[in-house]
Amino acid sequence: MSIRNRVVTVTAVFALVSVLAAPATAALHHWALSGVTFDDGAGARGVFTYDDVTQTVVSWNISVDAGVSYLPFTYMPGDSGVVTTVDAAGTQILFSSAAAGLPLNERQLRLTATLPLSAGTSPNPLNLATPDGGSGGVECYNCGAPRLIVAGALVVSPPPLGELVQAVEFYHSGLDHYFLTADANEILVLDTGVLPGWARTGQAFSAFAPGSPNDVPIRPVCRFYGLPSAGLASHFYSADPAECLRVFDLFPSSWQVEAGNVFQVALPDTSTGACATGSQPVYRVFNNRTDVNHRYMTSLAIRAQMEAAGWVREGYGPEATIMCAVAPSP
Repeated sequence: MSIRNRVVTVTAVFALVSVLAAPATAALHHWALSGVTFDDGAGARGVFTYDDVTQTVVSWNISVDAGVSYLPFTYMPGDSGVVTTVDAAGTQILFSSAAAGLPLNERQLRLTATLPLSAGTSPNPLNLATPDGGSGGVECYNCGAPRLIVAGALVVSPPPLGELVQAVEFYHSGLDHYFLTADANEILVLDTGVLPGWARTGQAFSAFAPGSPNDVPIRPVCRFYGLPSAGLASHFYSADPAECLRVFDLFPSSWQVEAGNVFQVALPDTSTGACATGSQPVYRVFNNRTDVNHRYMTSLAIRAQMEAAGWVREGYGPEATIMCAVAPSP
C-alpha cells in the first residue's frame, strides 16, 4: 500500500521549543518562494524570515523536491545553517547542511534576489544560475554537479503558522503490519475502509506539521515506501537526515522515497537517548522478517510486548529512543 503524503491539519498551540513565528515588525519580513524550479524539473517551496536591519535570515523552512540523484530535503534550523551576503549582485542567501554539523555530504541551496529584500520589492525575481554554477541559484552536494534554478521569485508572505498534527497508528491483521500517518487524507481513507483491512490501534503521538516554524533541534521526518517488487509493501520513517540518505543511497531498488518532510520532530541525544523537556520519547522496532515492517510507539510496555514477539528495537541510548514527539498536554 503506497499512500502519498501532504498534511492538512488544525492549528494548535505547542511548547516543545520556542518556535512562534517572528513578530510582524518593520524590520522583519517573511518571504515565500514562488515558482522556484530547477533544471531537472524539481521545485522548491517554503518561507524564510529576513531581518532588514541586520540583513540576516532568522527563521527558515524550505523544502526541495527529489531529483535523479537528490533526496527530497527540508532546510530548517535543525538541519541547516544560513549565511546572507549583500553586494552589488543582490542579496545571496546560502542554506547549508554543513553549518548544522550533520554527518552527511554538505548540501547547499543558494538563492540570489535581484532587488533588496524589503516589503516594497515584492515580487523579487531570483537571479538564475549560469551553466557553470556561477552567480545565481543552485542546489548541490558539496557544490558538485549542481542543479540550476531556471525560474522563480520571492514574494512577501504572511507569517508561517505553527501547527500540530497527530501521527495515528493503524494495523492490518492479514499482513501483520503497522502503519503510521499524520496525513488527514490518508487517515480518512483508512478510517472509511477505502483500503480495507486497516484499523486504528488507539496509539498516536503529536508532531509539528511540515512548514511549521521551528528552532533547533526540530527536524523533518523522511518517509520511504518498501516496494512490493522487493517483497516489502511497507513504510519507513526517520528524523535523522544521515539515515534518510543511507536508505536512499543503499536501497534504491527496494525503498522508494515518498517525502522528505511528512512531519517534524526532535532527535534525542544520540548518546543517551534523552529527549528535551516538553517532548516525549518515540521508540522504533523492526519485525526482523523479510517482509520488513517497523512500528513506532511512545509506550515502553507496548515495546516490551513487541520484543517478546521477536521484534528488534532500533534507536539511540540505553532505551533506544528514535525520535522525540511533542509531549501530551497535562
